[in-house]
Amino acid sequence: MVSTLSNNTAITLKPGAVLTVTGAHDESDAKKEVANFLQLSKRDDLGYFLISKDYFLLYLKSGSSLHGVA
Repeated sequence: MVSTLSNNTAITLKPGAVLTVTGAHDESDAKKEVANFLQLSKRDDLGYFLISKDYFLLYLKSGSSLHGVA
């Protein structure tokens, strides 16, 4: 299960938001949960990366490889 650390719905999620995943068996399952959550929410503009066990930071995807996560 994916949830946010603030009172945001998937539509209002912004870069910098933190998602937490509960009930995943391992890191791979947690990543799949976040990917599915963003896909079902039609948020293909956001990427994510693991920042701590079960916590993921969202970032704005860029069309250019020169613009990444700072």
